[in-house]
Amino acid sequence: MPLRLPIAVVPRDTPPLPTQPHPAPSPLQTVIGNVIANTDYDAVCIPLANDRWRERWDRLCLRPVDDEDDEDVKFEGGSTVDSHAPTERSQARIDVDREADLWRREPSLRRDECNVTRLEESQAVVALASDWLELDAPDEGIRFDSELGLRAEMAHALYLSLPVLVIPAPNLENRAFLPSYARAISNILQMGGQSAYTQISIRIPVSDPLEIIGQGPATGSNGEARTHHRRVSSLSSRPSSMHQQQLNALGPLSGGAQPSGGYSNGGSRNVSGASAQTNATSASGVSSKSMTHSAIQGDPSSTWEMWDCIRAMCGYNPRLTVTLDLTNPLPPSVGALSRWTSEPVKHIWLPATSFIPNAKGYPVLSKACQAFIRGMTKQAPTFILADAHAHKHPSGGQNAYLQYLRHITSQPTTSTANISPQGPEEVANGYGDFLQAPLQPLMDDLGSATYDVFERDPVKYRQYEEAIYLAIVEKAAEGNDDLVIVVAGAGRGPLVACTLRALARAQRDARVYAVEKNPSAFTTLEERKAIEWGDRVEILFGDMRSLTPTDPADILVSELLGSFGDNELSPECIDGGMRFLKPDGVSIPTSYTAHLAPISSSKLHHDVTQPSRAAGAAETPYVVMMQQVNLLSGDGGGASGRCGERIQQCWQFEHPRRDLILDDQGLPYTNSHNTRSATLTFHIPHASPCHGFAGYFEAHLYGNVGLSIHPDTAARVSPEMFSWFPLFFPLKQPLYLPSGAELEVNIWRLADTRSRKVWYEWSAEAYLPVTSQTSTHPGTPGLRTPATPGFPANASPTQDAPYSPHVPMGSGSAPDPGRVKIGQTTLHNPGGSHYWVGL
Repeated sequence: MPLRLPIAVVPRDTPPLPTQPHPAPSPLQTVIGNVIANTDYDAVCIPLANDRWRERWDRLCLRPVDDEDDEDVKFEGGSTVDSHAPTERSQARIDVDREADLWRREPSLRRDECNVTRLEESQAVVALASDWLELDAPDEGIRFDSELGLRAEMAHALYLSLPVLVIPAPNLENRAFLPSYARAISNILQMGGQSAYTQISIRIPVSDPLEIIGQGPATGSNGEARTHHRRVSSLSSRPSSMHQQQLNALGPLSGGAQPSGGYSNGGSRNVSGASAQTNATSASGVSSKSMTHSAIQGDPSSTWEMWDCIRAMCGYNPRLTVTLDLTNPLPPSVGALSRWTSEPVKHIWLPATSFIPNAKGYPVLSKACQAFIRGMTKQAPTFILADAHAHKHPSGGQNAYLQYLRHITSQPTTSTANISPQGPEEVANGYGDFLQAPLQPLMDDLGSATYDVFERDPVKYRQYEEAIYLAIVEKAAEGNDDLVIVVAGAGRGPLVACTLRALARAQRDARVYAVEKNPSAFTTLEERKAIEWGDRVEILFGDMRSLTPTDPADILVSELLGSFGDNELSPECIDGGMRFLKPDGVSIPTSYTAHLAPISSSKLHHDVTQPSRAAGAAETPYVVMMQQVNLLSGDGGGASGRCGERIQQCWQFEHPRRDLILDDQGLPYTNSHNTRSATLTFHIPHASPCHGFAGYFEAHLYGNVGLSIHPDTAARVSPEMFSWFPLFFPLKQPLYLPSGAELEVNIWRLADTRSRKVWYEWSAEAYLPVTSQTSTHPGTPGLRTPATPGFPANASPTQDAPYSPHVPMGSGSAPDPGRVKIGQTTLHNPGGSHYWVGL
């Protein structure tokens, strides 16, 4: 059945308020009903409040320009008017100030200021917060009064149980005040308590056009200068803060934002100095804002970094989402776009201007935009079509946008860029981004339902059957007419069935033994032997590590692999199973490798750090069918040439091992030979927080047959296999990685023979590569200075420290690639304190 995603429409006109009492439908209910019944839309997107609300807020919170002019004249001219004799005008101002303070004490909306007033109107509505509220205004009072205004709107949204309130993005010009914006959002998210239902969605532009063309950040969130207001100079008796006075004294800020101080020519509001500077910048075509490090690295990311700051300060609140605005052009880099796949994008704002005309004049999207939208469909966002009635394209009318969007979102995604097996819908449904604790196969006995899920994958058993067949043919070619095959860990018997089919294909006979330690699964083996296999199979109950072998085996078959290859103790189990093998016997699998890559995922990070989870939950690996996840690393060596592939091998295990020292029972004395460690260095081409690592495996079964969940090889080695999802190694705290960073990851597989357990430990360090040259300055002979633009003139002492890891200590004038350490995580799961697998 084709995928159907919800699409909302922004109507041309906002319906009036109800004039008939409940239960008579309101005008808005009528509009919603007509849209859903008579069109292919699913919802309506309208502003929560109307212009009457803005007029009242302006009157209460903004000082008219002529009031400012009168006060300045009085101050400069030394008026002799008795200040204790209020004029008619000053009395009116006092009355407004009193009304303003009463509103600030309990901010709320009035009925005639609202577009949505009834609970019955709420469920098919996407509500827009007022776009003129400035939580990041340079003026301190404007920020606080805007926050109060937004609190009033949020209170109304909570009262009506609206699903979401879409809030306008911060102004890129006011980047210095972004923390104030984020703090206000964080506080508003606390409204309503734990039972609050309404989500807040920040409308973030997909790009900054000026940054894309290399001119620095744009003057506004959508490329246009936004209006700044002049607040009332007195919030009752509250004086201006010392910080505000310092800002006034400093003048223009480095980010282009400046406290209000200039006057408009005849307008009703006084435009702030920031806006004046913005207008001057726009007129000259030159941005006063310095380019970010990401922009220097060719990674336009200012709008994403804006979102990253907000969600980090809001503690990854699950009720905070993104409305991704596609008004501006898409970033030219696929990697920059892929960042949004790991973010909680719940809405995509798609105006008519984002469409281009095809040869017949109908609206279509560019191929890049089509691919991006199809890639985002796995998050099931609601699309919001705006200005469809504005006649932007000559053919098709306003329904053409909807029909086209339905067409491209209903098509199956053909991308091969999945970083996790997905599986068929009937198996994978509900598993997307769900944290599953890894199995404890030696300590716990699996249930039949778990076996059943594993056995639904035909690809895995087809591969095993082919590998067993090749081993049988090879052993037969060696003249072995008395084959013995042992299936270790037989479960409910799927590998036994594979072995019998392989023998039939090869037209060979063999003695087949099935070993299983799970007493419940053993009953299934008994049943299958009684009514299906007969004398062709002998079943043995017990642990392969302690069971006394009967006949030495030519082929040992096991299905003990985990998502990371060895995380379900396949090495330890096969070590014990070696006692079954002849000196020239073979193991299926013969070897397997573990692989790792850094990832970003807001959802996984939030889920793993939930207060309701047990202590140490963020230091425990999880099996996850990854969907809202972005793989951060890129191929190539990076600026320094130190980095490896985007997904790197950690270690390898091979079976059987003939070099082990064994005791009288044929078992290794210790498990130290199965410990491993790896140090991996990744190139990070696009700025992002790292929330953890995805672990994969590749297995060589026999001959040219294998299994793989490695994203780059799975489609070639074992296409459409879904038995294993990746292993997620979380980080307790996100590690921010700027564009061009190098991430050095250390991971260990450790074992304690005395306590009979195996565990992993992991940590990471972040570096920024710096290409340095030795140059001579007066008074500072041989001073090393970075050649990379955007860095300070003096090199970091960390960079040149004699024992700073991996920093070349070259001499002369040759380029010397070094790096500056910019971040580090703690050691996760030390000593297996939070997670281990029991032997």
